Amino acid sequence: MTLRKLSIALLVAVSGLTIGACSKEAATESAATNDTTVHTAEVSAAGKDELIAKGEAVYLANCAACHQPTGRGLTGAFPPLAGSDFLRGDRKAVMSAALFGLTGPITVNGVEYNGVMPSLGHLTDADLAAALSYVFNSWGND
Repeated sequence: MTLRKLSIALLVAVSGLTIGACSKEAATESAATNDTTVHTAEVSAAGKDELIAKGEAVYLANCAACHQPTGRGLTGAFPPLAGSDFLRGDRKAVMSAALFGLTGPITVNGVEYNGVMPSLGHLTDADLAAALSYVFNSWGND
């Protein structure tokens, strides 16, 4: 799993591309020359609604224990994802935190958190992109 693949897949998902935006012929031709395009086409072909639904399931199984099913987190312990200024900031930093984990202080919506977020690198590229797409499209983050 590479951050580049995840970034591209997430960019496609967040931008709201749907099945109609990408033809199978174009995806097939591109796949011959670029593995990243294959992954991007798979995410596009899933459709935004299906991707978000899959992402919700991945989020609930891997993230909700800390960030809560509502995305509100626990003040002082786990930062909120709902309406998060951190999520609206540097998307690469968010993807890096999800992929590699995060330690040290961060400020989210004016509250400092100094904990450890474990890496979600054990997830497939598709599952991680789906979970992040769900978060980026939920709770006022879209």
